[in-house]
Amino acid sequence: MTDVSGTGPRMSVVIPHYNHAHLLSDALAAISRQTRRPFEVVVVDDGSTDDSVMRLQALTASMPWLRIHRHPENRGVNAACNTGLELVSGDFVLFSAADDCLSATMVEHAFAAAAAFPLTGVIFSDHAEMSTDGSCTRIVPLDLPTARRYFSADEFTRLMQTHFFYFHVSSVWFNVALLRELGGFPPGVKWHGDLLAAYAAAFERGAVYTPHAVSYVRQSPKSYGAAGSRSSAQLGVLRAWLEVTRQPGWERRRAALVAAAIWPDYRLRAVRALVEDRSYVTLRLARRLVWLSIWTKLAPVFGTGFRRWVRAARTQYRRWLLHTQ
Repeated sequence: MTDVSGTGPRMSVVIPHYNHAHLLSDALAAISRQTRRPFEVVVVDDGSTDDSVMRLQALTASMPWLRIHRHPENRGVNAACNTGLELVSGDFVLFSAADDCLSATMVEHAFAAAAAFPLTGVIFSDHAEMSTDGSCTRIVPLDLPTARRYFSADEFTRLMQTHFFYFHVSSVWFNVALLRELGGFPPGVKWHGDLLAAYAAAFERGAVYTPHAVSYVRQSPKSYGAAGSRSSAQLGVLRAWLEVTRQPGWERRRAALVAAAIWPDYRLRAVRALVEDRSYVTLRLARRLVWLSIWTKLAPVFGTGFRRWVRAARTQYRRWLLHTQ
């Protein structure tokens, strides 16, 4: 791993962690293999009841760049991330779960993007996934140009209108000063809090797409986000999303979210939350809800070959559309 030297943006990594002792060494090893070392790495242990803290303390002997902070009791992922946000002194921060795995050049590519666009709200990359045991990985490219590109706040709104995608927040670097202005990750939005913060930051100061700066997310139906989205608590979380957007100071961000039809759950059951805040609903959002609900039901019926053909055709069309704009 190359030492940090000279001037340039300081890239911080925060790992919120709870009872994943068996995954810590792999996650931290991926950071130690970076072609460019992050400015700092902070693990926030959220009151783990396993031997996580003992393992972390043992790892500091070989990883002197590692800092540990411990919550005395479990306070939740967003609280752990917000504690990390308070602790870091870098310019951009990545929140990487203990079961994520950074690609070897992630920090290097993100650093270059941050140096070129130091005022951007976020730096983001393609979706990257790995199997539960970590043996298989794949990258799912977004329908964007294959070169780095900055989108202003207005451009990003238009991009989401025609090229909608969810952020994989494990591959999103936040502008630290801006994220603090936004108030960090809203606790009540739980498993969608990081997603809301990522969109809000992009709509505030724009976003830089940086190919190859990916972090692999471990695919598991029992993950915090996947399990939470399927739970009975989801409706309350969606209401919390809407409540945050109605806060004073969020007028511009809410307008962008509405214009871009950004919503964390496009299943029809989520409509129950939307009907309570009808000013959030637009024709674009209604169309997207219907289309994604239908596609989610029908996609499994078709073979993988057909689904790949549809995605490839969509990618070609979207890239052509961007080229003509």
